[in-house]
Amino acid sequence: MEKKNSWFYHRFLDSKFAVVIFDLVLTLLAVWIFTKVAWLLQPAVNFLGIIAPPFILAGILFYMLNPVVNWLEKRGLKRLLAILLVFVVVIGLIVLAIVRVVPPIEAQVRSFVAAWPSYWESGLKMLTDLNDKQNIFSQSDINEFANEIKTWLSNRGSTILSGTLNSLSSIVGAVGNVVVTIATAPIVLFFMLKEGNKFTPMILQLVPTRQRRGIGDMLHEMNLKVGSYVQGQLTVAMAVAMIFMLGYTVIGLRYGLIFGLLAGPLNLIPYFGSAVAMIPALVMGAIQGPKMFIAVIIVFFVEWLLETQLISPFVMGSKLEMHPITIVVVLLTAGNMFGLLGVILGIPGFAVLKIIVTRLFRWYQQVSGLYPKESPQTITQKVGPEK
Repeated sequence: MEKKNSWFYHRFLDSKFAVVIFDLVLTLLAVWIFTKVAWLLQPAVNFLGIIAPPFILAGILFYMLNPVVNWLEKRGLKRLLAILLVFVVVIGLIVLAIVRVVPPIEAQVRSFVAAWPSYWESGLKMLTDLNDKQNIFSQSDINEFANEIKTWLSNRGSTILSGTLNSLSSIVGAVGNVVVTIATAPIVLFFMLKEGNKFTPMILQLVPTRQRRGIGDMLHEMNLKVGSYVQGQLTVAMAVAMIFMLGYTVIGLRYGLIFGLLAGPLNLIPYFGSAVAMIPALVMGAIQGPKMFIAVIIVFFVEWLLETQLISPFVMGSKLEMHPITIVVVLLTAGNMFGLLGVILGIPGFAVLKIIVTRLFRWYQQVSGLYPKESPQTITQKVGPEK
């Protein structure tokens, strides 16, 4: 009794603030220790870097195709036959796209590459005209700035050359990784579709019996959140690409198929993707003339209405319950740490981490005894009545 009435007990052992600070210090200490021994995990990181891309691609395709396989299985087909049927349909759609869609896109790409010098000259002429009309910078200032750029480029010539060679070797390695990923992902996808329902029970067998229900609920929630996000984002991205491709074709925008096709993957980046996809279309519209520029803006407005008012509410059934500021912070952080892959996968990864941390905190509330449930009357007495 004397220990529980002591000043040390009330200030430190029975203080929520002190416990939180102590836990934070322990967490930072663990992170610091991890940074000192991270080199021990480098082989494992390299191994994950090799096997992760096929599994990530297979996982994305799994969330898209698994509902179809389940639907066919409920209609009486055996699961193996349903998987084979889905694979045949997907391969057929890919072949159809290669035959019908790829040739016009390839023609536009070749035309764009051939016409690029003229577009570059038109852009320089446009900038020159704007420079002639502005009075902020004089011609001597612009020439001085151009000379500084030339000097910097000449001084960095060797560095740029070596960097270019390194980039070429990186590109060759990246192409090899893409080929391996595309060749391996269908095999991984087949077994994920065939035995994916056995994954959760297999994990739960390694969990203590008393914790299996909670861990099972957590895995189920993670699966629902990530699956809903992947299915919704990919569906919306494909719809956006088709709307832009159709809209640009109708208004007669040059290389509209390329710009529309580019808008689909960029739409996977929340908030920023659509704006980035609009830049090349607006530039091409400005080159073609004021009317085309306005027509591109109208197409973007129509697409925005269809996406926000019809497609996204209909497709995105489950929300990630994330604040827009949180999404922006996650995009910036994940993009800085992991590049484009982090931008695309950062939000579902954060959603999974949020579920894990939330459930760990709930468990900590129960076992620590530091968060007793208080009735609304008690809270009102502490805070004061509402006015």
